[in-house]
Amino acid sequence: MTITLRRSRSPFQVGVLLALFLLSAASALFFDAMATASARELGPGLGRLMYGGMAVAAGVALVGVWLDGVVGLLVERVGLISMGCWSTAAGLAVLANSGARGVQFGGYFLAVALMSAWRAWQIGKEARELATMRHLSAIERPEGEA
Repeated sequence: MTITLRRSRSPFQVGVLLALFLLSAASALFFDAMATASARELGPGLGRLMYGGMAVAAGVALVGVWLDGVVGLLVERVGLISMGCWSTAAGLAVLANSGARGVQFGGYFLAVALMSAWRAWQIGKEARELATMRHLSAIERPEGEA
């Protein structure tokens, strides 16, 4: 008997991770030219760190997307949890520093953090199901049972 679990990843998710990786990496490298006014208020050091951290987190999550099995799910989950932490910190820093002017930019980061946490929760559920299926398939069946 073969059991196939449907993974909940979509092309949209992969596209968002790829866009976050590319834009965050470019923003970290070319901070002075690409940063928004709200990000510039954080300063070049903190701004580059914020964008660089999000680029690394998105890159780790993308590596997990292309790996198979439980290992891929868990690598993706590590990247998403890291993305959630960086996004939350960036969103709160922008809101604290810019006030009402930073609501849109900070709100975007907080939305990314929420989406990352939701997907990390889904991955945890999928990994448990996959581990359970592997465990059950390893149990020997008595003669005559299917």
